[in-house]
Amino acid sequence: MLSITTKNLKNFSILGRGFGWAVVILILAVGLTWWLSPAASQIPALGQGATSGQAIPPGVQRLGLLEITGINLDGKELFKIASPAVLDRSNPGAQVPVEVRAQQIEGNLKQLVSQGSSTSPNSPSSPALDPKTLQVYFDILNGQPVLFVKDTHLAEPKVLLTVTDADAQYHGVSKKELAKQWQEILDTELKAALERRQPEALRQQTLGTLAFLAIALVSTLGFGSLLKVLERRRHTLRQQQEAGAETETNSITLAAESAPPEEQQRFPIIEKIRQRLSLQRRLQIINLLRWLVFWAIVFLWVFGISASLYRFPQTRKFAIGFISTPTLILIAWFITGLANHLLNLIIDRIALAWEEQELTAVEDIQRKSLRISTITNVTKGLKTVLIYVVGITWVLQILQIASTSVLAFGAVLALAVSFAAQSLVKDFVNGFLILLEDQYAIGDKILVNQVLGVVEDLNLRMTQIRTDAGNLVTIPNSQILQVENTSRNWSRADFRIEVAYETDVDQALDIVRKVSEELASDPEWQPFILDPQEMLGVEAISHSGMVIRIWVRTAPRKDSSVSRELRRRLKKAFDHNHVKIGVPQQLLDGRLIGQLQPLTVTIPN
Repeated sequence: MLSITTKNLKNFSILGRGFGWAVVILILAVGLTWWLSPAASQIPALGQGATSGQAIPPGVQRLGLLEITGINLDGKELFKIASPAVLDRSNPGAQVPVEVRAQQIEGNLKQLVSQGSSTSPNSPSSPALDPKTLQVYFDILNGQPVLFVKDTHLAEPKVLLTVTDADAQYHGVSKKELAKQWQEILDTELKAALERRQPEALRQQTLGTLAFLAIALVSTLGFGSLLKVLERRRHTLRQQQEAGAETETNSITLAAESAPPEEQQRFPIIEKIRQRLSLQRRLQIINLLRWLVFWAIVFLWVFGISASLYRFPQTRKFAIGFISTPTLILIAWFITGLANHLLNLIIDRIALAWEEQELTAVEDIQRKSLRISTITNVTKGLKTVLIYVVGITWVLQILQIASTSVLAFGAVLALAVSFAAQSLVKDFVNGFLILLEDQYAIGDKILVNQVLGVVEDLNLRMTQIRTDAGNLVTIPNSQILQVENTSRNWSRADFRIEVAYETDVDQALDIVRKVSEELASDPEWQPFILDPQEMLGVEAISHSGMVIRIWVRTAPRKDSSVSRELRRRLKKAFDHNHVKIGVPQQLLDGRLIGQLQPLTVTIPN
């Protein structure tokens, strides 16, 4: 029983994580809704600041000497009203701010529809209105059109609102014409609001909400099963990728150290790399599908909860508040994330084509693969930053937050950080150029800042070199001004040996030539020698003897090994042919007396 429970938990772990993220996002969305409401009131829109410096309330727009806001019923805006601008809301005097007037009108409408609700007590003090008999009309009182509502259950008509000169001025029509328009709107919307509050309508709304929640739950389980399948596939591809990477590395090492770079050995290695890149591309597609399924679950519940809240007139305003700002943020997040994933696939596709063109020689596979992957990762990072900056700016503009000020602050902050980390920026720039220009790579033997050794680690920040003494030297990339790469594509064994002055020069050159050719023909050393005698001749003649110099082109970083083996074989060949090495000589009275001997002094007893 315990194993079955554990198995079930594992089966639903992916679904649980996806649903957990959805819940977290929903909680953040609700929090952002509550936070942005007062926050937005503290950030006036451009050109809407009050003369006194006070912020205009949210939802109020100022146009010249008029302030405009909307009249809402059940979360739907019916029309806009206008009032003269109030410059100092702390002391309005006889003026009525437009938001106060809107609250009074909406209060009248809410009182009417609440009387038609099934939950209102059916008493003379709170009669239930009938949407079939309710009527909205207007009459002229003191030269102002006034809208009334009457019903068989009302003892007398109730006042809804008065059409003012400011309303007519804003809408550009006469007050009487505007009153007719508002009469038709209010008559239709009040009857619809009353009908939505009838017992039968509430019953249908409840059944529809329960049905949708059941469908959403079943769909979530289906998406969870799909996530489970994709997770298994991703795990399999990762195992294949890790196994393929290890095999590929071993193959490259064996090919580079144990065999010549011929076509029959090159193509299998490149084919393994292509298989690895194919696995990587399939893995990225699987990750994209998992990401899309996750967002499908998120949007399913976000829009589902919003739609469920919108079905009930009592909760419609919460649905609109829930779906406006949080959904906008979620959509922006989804669009930027989708663009980021798609651009990752495009960049990887370009990198794949680039790598297929570049990886043409066994000795270049490791360095070019590292170079291409590093440049690809840097490009992806820069692309991700740009995409999310654009997405955040877009959201700020839609929310009417001063994105210009935010960006200006970010620019100033970035400038301050850049001054504080100039060397770090230089390291990154120089490191990127090193990789882009392929100046050196991991495994190359280079000379930098009087440090000679093998590159053990390389990134955008620094280069680490292991010297012959075993010391690990770390050099920031910004301090690398000149590089001597002794193992780029191939190396050279610059071999010099000094023979005695009286040696037959042709015989000595012939011995060196034969020994180098025999070394190049040896199956053990053949893969490491590209040219056994690139240059051969007498380099210098001195009192010590003759210096014979030979260049042997070798595989990268094999020059030292070849030089040591060549010295060993030349020693044996010189001994066999009685060729002596050069020694210091001296002349006495014009005669050559041979090697200098230590001075011996005899002291008599």
